[in-house]
Parts: sequence; structure tokens; C-alpha cells
Amino acid sequence: MDIIDLTIKISSLLTAIGIIITTINKIITKLFKKINNKIYQLEKNQCENFLVNFLAELEKGKVSDCQSKRAHEIYDHYINDLNGNSFIKERWEELNELKHIN
Repeated sequence: MDIIDLTIKISSLLTAIGIIITTINKIITKLFKKINNKIYQLEKNQCENFLVNFLAELEKGKVSDCQSKRAHEIYDHYINDLNGNSFIKERWEELNELKHIN
């Protein structure tokens, strides 16, 4: 076996390894995308549930300063990071205008 044959075999092996790695990477990326989408939906639902409960308690006048601060953090995350834009945003803004939210 001469140097040219060895170079061709090494090149073929490296190409095959590259194809295998690329294929595995595509499979892993696809799996993680599905998992990330499910996590995103769970997180958004949790934020929505918390905010709905907070707004209901706020309307009853049963909210502490600590709860209000936490609600602001969650609301900011919901709007900015999770792109939440729903009835929650409308109600939050209504109550904010009425100065119910500190």
C-alpha cells in the first residue's frame, strides 16, 4: 500500500465520520427542539396560571407587597421572554391604570 492509497482511505474514513456526526447532530437537535417547545409551553402556562390567580387576589384586595413584587417579575418574564400577549396583559394594564398594581 502506498501513500496515495493510505491518504484516500483516511480521507474516506474522515468523510464517513463527518457524515455520521452531522446525522447524529440533526437527530439530537430535532429531539431537543421538541423538548424545548414543551418546556416553553409549560413555563408559559405556569406564568399564566400564577398571573390569573394574582389578578383575582388583587381584585379582592388580598395581595402583599412581596406577592406584588413577584408578580411584576413573572409578568415581565411572561411579556418579554415568553411573548405573552393575552387577556392577562389587558387586565394587568387595566388594573395598573387604576393604580391597583404597585
